[in-house]
Amino acid sequence: MLDFHHSWPYERVANDLYFEECPFCHHAPVLLSIKKEAIEGAFQGIKTHIVMPCCHESIVIALMDRDYIWATQALR
Repeated sequence: MLDFHHSWPYERVANDLYFEECPFCHHAPVLLSIKKEAIEGAFQGIKTHIVMPCCHESIVIALMDRDYIWATQALR
C-alpha cells in the first residue's frame, strides 16, 4: 500500500486532467499530457509515466482513483 505522501490530487475537466499546482515547481494550473488508454491502465494499477510540461520532472503513476494520483515517489 502506498503512503499518502505519494499522492497528489487532480481535477478532471471534460477529458483533460489538471493538477492545481505542480508538486515540483509549484506552477499552477498544469494540464497533464496523458492518453486515455494510460488513464484506464492507471485505474487498473498498471504503472505509467507522465512528464510535467512546466518543469519536465517525471512521475511514475502506480495507481489512480477518482481524486488522487498515487506515485512511486513521494510528492508531498
